[in-house]
Amino acid sequence: METQILITGATGTTSQYAIQHLVDKGIKVRAMVRTIDDRSKHLETLGVEIVKGDFLDIDSLRLALKGVKRAFFCYPFADHLPKAAAYFAKAAKEENVEMVVEMSQMGAHENTPSPATQNHLITESILDWADVGAVHIRPGLFAWNYLGFAAPTVATQQKFYYPNSEANYTIIHPKDIGEVVAEILSDDEQEKHIGKRYDLTGNKTYSASDVAQSIGEIINQDIEYIPITVDQWIEAIKDHPSINPFLAKHLREFSSEVSDGRFNRTTTVVKDITGHEPRTFEQYIKEHEAAFIN
Repeated sequence: METQILITGATGTTSQYAIQHLVDKGIKVRAMVRTIDDRSKHLETLGVEIVKGDFLDIDSLRLALKGVKRAFFCYPFADHLPKAAAYFAKAAKEENVEMVVEMSQMGAHENTPSPATQNHLITESILDWADVGAVHIRPGLFAWNYLGFAAPTVATQQKFYYPNSEANYTIIHPKDIGEVVAEILSDDEQEKHIGKRYDLTGNKTYSASDVAQSIGEIINQDIEYIPITVDQWIEAIKDHPSINPFLAKHLREFSSEVSDGRFNRTTTVVKDITGHEPRTFEQYIKEHEAAFIN
């Protein structure tokens, strides 16, 4: 059987979970990676076809999409997303791709102060206009960000520093995002998904104090929440390996939308599509407990 599903951003967290779920279902997968390394070689051991590609190189996208019927478009958190989306849409259209699942962001709207969030909204429109069977997933706050936001100071100081002390927001486990992507891509009834915008959430919402308490309960320590300004927060996290300058700029602007309550909601999408309740934030912390302990 020819490979008919392409997963881009294949060595990233969400895409790796999507690939594993598809492989577990016995579905052949092609993975587009920027660099051939140990991570891509691990995917090969799972029987995944590897292709080297670049979102900003349309010829490499044409090669990656050759013969593909369905694809996951997952651009890294970097600039030039609309350009990448236009190239991807053009190559997908040439190959008669029937479905493209696209990683967007909860709360994307025209008046956002964040250029990165604006890029998501533009990308949704590009893929809709291209008529390639676009499906948009819009996750809430990513659980893995807390490895950068919280783990360093929790481990060394038993403190969690964060602005927006009054805000509440949903946090989603990356495995749930990956499984939603895989289930949509492998669904025989594709028509019910095309054109949809799915808000993906965890099973509850959290305040910063709740986050500190949850982490503390997992690692069996008293973790103190320390409210700080947005400027102080960005300065504190900007040098962490998981935080690039583009993301740091986005987080500064994005913070106001967290404070406004845009992410203070839950949905049933994860359960509706995967058949199980969302994994909890506490489960994610438990899986990465060592990062929070000095």
